[in-house]
Amino acid sequence: MALSAAFGIIPTPALRRVRREEVARPAFAKPDPYGLLMACWSDFMRTDDRDLSGSGMKLQSDAVADRNVHDDQRAADMKIGEAVNAMVDSLMMQQRWAIYKSQGISTAWRFPNAKYEDVLSDARDDLEKKLRNNVATRLYFS
Repeated sequence: MALSAAFGIIPTPALRRVRREEVARPAFAKPDPYGLLMACWSDFMRTDDRDLSGSGMKLQSDAVADRNVHDDQRAADMKIGEAVNAMVDSLMMQQRWAIYKSQGISTAWRFPNAKYEDVLSDARDDLEKKLRNNVATRLYFS
């Protein structure tokens, strides 16, 4: 008691060691790579790219510009979206429309003789195979 009064130490109750089983560790849920790439692609498809004026062009100087991580991430997502767009465009017409409809880019199904769900599952399988083999997108699947 005299020690605690002299140094201002507050006595604490005895601490106990917690067992590893008692600690609930949140499980890491790895994001779905296909869903992540489709989100980048749908953002890429919805961007307004009609502004071709000189206001969007900036000259690069030797000085180090201020970096904004949000702008850098947006630019990286747009590059990934462009790569996914090239792979979607290489699919057959029915499969391409099924991907467009599944991501909400188009609302109409233009093929009355084909079943949408079957075409979409085939399109997803083909597109995922292409995404796994592409240089720009294969790291998402590892």
